Amino acid sequence: MAHTGAATGASNRTIAEMDREFDELASALSKDPRDQLTSGIGEITTMLRSRGSRTDNERDQFDSDVAKDENNQINAATHNTKGLAKSGRKLTINNQLHKRRAKGKHIDIKFPKEFAKVCGEHASLFKSEITVLIRTVPLQVKKWRDMDKFHPGTTTSIWRKLKQKFSELSEEDKDCAMRQVESQYNNRRYRLLQAYRNNKPRPQHVSPEGWQWLIRNLWTDDDFQKRSNQNSINRGKQEMGSKVGTRSIAQIAYDLRDPETGEWSTAMQVWKATYQKADGTWSIPTGEEIMTKLHEAARIHQEKISSAPMPIVEHFALVLGRKPNHSRGVGIRAVNQVAEERIRLQAQIEASEQREAAAQAHADAAEKRAEAAEQRAQALEGQVSMVVETNAQLQEEQQSQCDEMSSLRQAQSGEVARLVREQLDHQMAALIARIGASQPPAS
Repeated sequence: MAHTGAATGASNRTIAEMDREFDELASALSKDPRDQLTSGIGEITTMLRSRGSRTDNERDQFDSDVAKDENNQINAATHNTKGLAKSGRKLTINNQLHKRRAKGKHIDIKFPKEFAKVCGEHASLFKSEITVLIRTVPLQVKKWRDMDKFHPGTTTSIWRKLKQKFSELSEEDKDCAMRQVESQYNNRRYRLLQAYRNNKPRPQHVSPEGWQWLIRNLWTDDDFQKRSNQNSINRGKQEMGSKVGTRSIAQIAYDLRDPETGEWSTAMQVWKATYQKADGTWSIPTGEEIMTKLHEAARIHQEKISSAPMPIVEHFALVLGRKPNHSRGVGIRAVNQVAEERIRLQAQIEASEQREAAAQAHADAAEKRAEAAEQRAQALEGQVSMVVETNAQLQEEQQSQCDEMSSLRQAQSGEVARLVREQLDHQMAALIARIGASQPPAS
């Protein structure tokens, strides 16, 4: 029991310490690091003037763009460098959110369950705030799912901070919001990895302990490097390329809504806005194919699509050939994965057809060779039959000749015997005559 109480106390202290750390870092980050830089003032002034001429939504997007380029953040906020960074975007501090809150302006963020992604006019402010918060999250963990195991209370504290900044959030939004946190946390660590691989120094917003832990326990790990290299190879093979940057399909659909009725856009409108270029061509090989299938699904399943809670999700699900996944959403990544899978399948089909054609050609050639061999065999068989027949005739003739010779021999043998007997008789008669002549006459 004492051990359990100690563990609980340690966990409570961790959460309390973490809350203080969040507050301290948020306070420190609320000071714009641009005020500390004396170089690049002309560039900053130009950027701010350009930003000042934008609408509220465009300014929100402008601020969120800062959060999306962690590489430039790293370039702008380095540690142990000679002098200050010369160029690059600065760390996100999400001042626009503070200004809108100070003026009492409404923050438009939504979490459609069907998409499982944040969207809305000010979704970029929500993402920017997450960018600020994840800089206070420990880096010493291999995977996000192990965060609370090694750093108890971290995710709870992040959710508490988000709800403090965004009163629009409800408990039903937690899963979606925390998935966004996980995604941006992983993106941040990926940017840090790229900085490390490019031999850049530790960024100022990364603790020495966290930086060294990543190097010693993650980035130099053999398994991690194998996975990372394989992922790089896989990314290099991807043929998908949208023209809307990092915006999710939920945000694209939200931006395309009817401004008067608030009705959501169609799947065709979203797909076209995502992948069709200004000249009418597609940024992916299967763009036109999927658009055609979207039209076919709309024609065949119009009633089912219209009656769905979120028609666009149902429509995409019909085309993608799977049920809507409300826990995961139907985002650009899901559409890309299916389209890329179709590209891979098409390549496999083409390769299979080529192999089949080669096999067929080989089979045809083998069949021709077999036919030629059969023809040669038939010709040889005819020749053999002729030889056999000729041989039989020759054997018959030979037998006839043998019989004839035998008859001749027998005839000749009889004639010779007769002649011999006649000759012997003649000789005997002659001998007897000589003997008679030689004797004297009797007295």
